Amino acid sequence: MNSLMLLSMCIMMLAAMVVAGPHAKSPAVYVVRVKGSPLSTFRGSPDLQFTSTAHPVQGTNRPDFSSEAAHAYANHLSGRHDMVLEESLKSGSFQKIYSYTTVLNAFTVKLTDHEQAKLLESHPHVVSVERDQLLQKSTTHTPQFLNLPKGAWPVLNGPENAGEGMVIGMLDTGIDPAHVSFRDKKLWSKPYGHLNKWKGGCEVVEENFPAGSCNGKVIGAKYFARGIMAADMFNETYDFASPFDGDGHGTHTSSIAAGSSGVPVVVKGYNYGTASGIAPRARIAVYKVIYRDGGFLSDVLAGLDQATHDGVDVVSISLGSTNSASGVPCLNSFDVALLFAVSTGIVVVHAAGNSGPYPSTMNSYGPWIISVGASISDRTYENHVITRNNHDYIGTGSPVKGQEIESAFRMPGTRPPIWYHLIYAEDALNNDTEDLDAEFYSYCQNLAPFNATLVRNKVLMCNFVEYSGNSAAAEFENAVKVATSLNAAGLIMLNKASSLSMKLQRVSMDPVPYSLPTAFIPDSDGASELLNFYNTRTKRDSQGNIVRFKARVKMNDSRQALFKLEAPRVTSFSSRGPVYANTITSVVADLLKPDLVAPGNEIWGAWAQNGIDVTGFVGESFAMISGTSMATPHIAGVVALVKQKHPTWSTSAIHSALLTTASTVDKWNKTILAEQPSASPTTTALGPASPFDVGSGAVNVTASMDPGLVFETDFQDYVNFLCTLPGVDANTVQDSTGATCNVVAGARSSDLNVPSITIANLVGKREVKRTVKNVFDGAEKYTVAVTEPTGVAVNVHPTSFTLRASESIAVSVSLQATGTNGAFTFGSLVWTGDRGHSVRIPVSVLVGEVL
Repeated sequence: MNSLMLLSMCIMMLAAMVVAGPHAKSPAVYVVRVKGSPLSTFRGSPDLQFTSTAHPVQGTNRPDFSSEAAHAYANHLSGRHDMVLEESLKSGSFQKIYSYTTVLNAFTVKLTDHEQAKLLESHPHVVSVERDQLLQKSTTHTPQFLNLPKGAWPVLNGPENAGEGMVIGMLDTGIDPAHVSFRDKKLWSKPYGHLNKWKGGCEVVEENFPAGSCNGKVIGAKYFARGIMAADMFNETYDFASPFDGDGHGTHTSSIAAGSSGVPVVVKGYNYGTASGIAPRARIAVYKVIYRDGGFLSDVLAGLDQATHDGVDVVSISLGSTNSASGVPCLNSFDVALLFAVSTGIVVVHAAGNSGPYPSTMNSYGPWIISVGASISDRTYENHVITRNNHDYIGTGSPVKGQEIESAFRMPGTRPPIWYHLIYAEDALNNDTEDLDAEFYSYCQNLAPFNATLVRNKVLMCNFVEYSGNSAAAEFENAVKVATSLNAAGLIMLNKASSLSMKLQRVSMDPVPYSLPTAFIPDSDGASELLNFYNTRTKRDSQGNIVRFKARVKMNDSRQALFKLEAPRVTSFSSRGPVYANTITSVVADLLKPDLVAPGNEIWGAWAQNGIDVTGFVGESFAMISGTSMATPHIAGVVALVKQKHPTWSTSAIHSALLTTASTVDKWNKTILAEQPSASPTTTALGPASPFDVGSGAVNVTASMDPGLVFETDFQDYVNFLCTLPGVDANTVQDSTGATCNVVAGARSSDLNVPSITIANLVGKREVKRTVKNVFDGAEKYTVAVTEPTGVAVNVHPTSFTLRASESIAVSVSLQATGTNGAFTFGSLVWTGDRGHSVRIPVSVLVGEVL
């Protein structure tokens, strides 16, 4: 080992950053959209023309995809796909992979080169040709934190009935059907019987998804892998050609949405409590579309197409969105498919993304879907690294990309707090280690150079760096193995700048219950302070050799949960708005995203027996992980509860109910905070959450079941929204949706009847209208209170109104620019009813010019 090792490592780090673009002559899969409406808008006898018009419905009037006429239309569309291929390309020069007929009129095809894609694009009946894209995956306490046991569940006659009759479609990595959260019939209040509305099936594979895997709780299961197989990325060893989850992610999200109630969470022999899904009586329909190394848009579209055909009530999607060649995110194949799914009465819940805390990092766009950000609950596995000079490094256990100053990150351990001597990794190496190599080895990824006698029964301090594309958790796991092999009493990882790490890093990790007490200090100031404490206490001779170790610390067992955090709070990784109407021109949309936040930080959930998605939980039945992937199934479960309570409500009414009742204050009645970017590269700042952080607020499940007023939209409203986006013409919208624009002159996207008002460029004055409907079972009088955004005068007419049950009223909101400050400012409108309802919508405005 010499200086060449350092050079080699740096080269690996740089190589991991290189991204190779597609070669024009290389085979690739493409998604081809064809003119004409898909089956989701089919209402009657087949229309054999490409110009069929969309006439969708919402609510409980779901289309019957099993009718002979529907089958005939689906076959007609598939035949048209074949015709387009035959008219454009030579026979035998392509491989058709999927025909989509339910939520898209489209197909995917594997082509030999990009020239073939250009030929398809030139066909007169083709709307767009998009290269297939690789997408990535974006609780014991959260039911209590969301007040389900005392709120929503009693309204539905208890957890044993919460979600009855609802089917949640999970587009994810599959499921482990043998897990107790889905399999243990003793946890069911009664057997799951036949469900008339269900049209789906179950793919049986005896090796890992045998007969009986679909047991009523898991009502259906299918897998879609043609796209990933065509890309030669399917690994038969661990991806499994069945609905079985070889990753863990899908099993985890399914248990959050609808896992059975009262499941003991036992990890490494320790009982962390009992878990429940949000809608524990709901059924789970599994659509495996993502695999251990990601998944392709073509497979995701196939899963969504099938889920819509099968009759699910809710779709939960914890994975990324796609880019649009036109630059209009809402018109990519994925978002248009979601629009058609919503048009059939399905509520679509989608992860906002994990690219926060920076602005305009959203992964979810369409106003027709519920885009979910992640928040922290009040639970923490608090831990302490205490030095002999009484400095207490307190870690909350939250896996944010950089913690508050002075915090440490403690992994749950089992040893009692005893004083142990510290030893720094560079001082624990064998005598023949060169100085240049010492830093390399200080990351504790290699056991060989360490002096086990020196390390034994001491707390080992190692440096931390992510390199060679490995995850932070994997580097941590390696260091734990090294420390354990050396019989260390504990492990502390320090995040500090070095010639290897090149820069300070923000790191995201979740707590893992190691048997060895382990802590991570992500803040560079805290790391330097602890290292300085060690150096000042360690006695060395004139040559720098250690004479005596005197620095001591103790580390506590942190497996016992505490419930004292200021929560909810938006996590740093949760993606933020605003979203772009056009990514090419960087025009910001008059649309608020995310919609709301839900618990997504350190969430316990079921884990697949073969799951390795999270290092540290391999072989366990439960895992604690974080992400908007975890927040999304929380909301999917809530939607199931609201839909069970109100089966005739439209998708937009349910969407509105969640947003207008969301909370903007935490459990101590203080304004919800959000973790924001800071000047330090290893920490985040805390500040009041704006609507671009938190959306309408944190979900309030109980209130969402009785919102008072709702803001409703239908398919044509969404079409009109698309027609008002910059750079979009009516023909493009009609080709994509099958519907024609029906907007008046001067219409703007801010006119969409959603429970928020967002204006990205207010010039002078603008008037927007909103229509509200009373869904309470009696008359109620409402009075509005206005909080004006800075630099904007807001007037609402009428200021008060009375509505009887099911009545609606149009409200006019005038916004006048009074000053500019170059940034969005925020306010709200709150209608308070005399029967106890409170309806709030956020107002976000960027003043462009005062006239």
